[in-house]
Amino acid sequence: MTAKLSPVEFLAHVLTPEKKTDHICWKCKYLKWVLKGSGFPPADIIGWCKKIHWPHYWCISENDVIKKCYAFESIK
Repeated sequence: MTAKLSPVEFLAHVLTPEKKTDHICWKCKYLKWVLKGSGFPPADIIGWCKKIHWPHYWCISENDVIKKCYAFESIK
């Protein structure tokens, strides 16, 4: 039995993030997370927002406290 995955679910299954936090951005469809094993970004960066400050993506630190974001759109 094969399960049908949406493109978003497939990428979330195949691309493993370096770290997972309870940051609000993890629930947003515009988060591009740092891939596991990638040594490029600083240790506190969880990813980039693909909508804010386009084309120069906004780096998101796990230490940033974001309560509300105008660009937030839920994954599901």
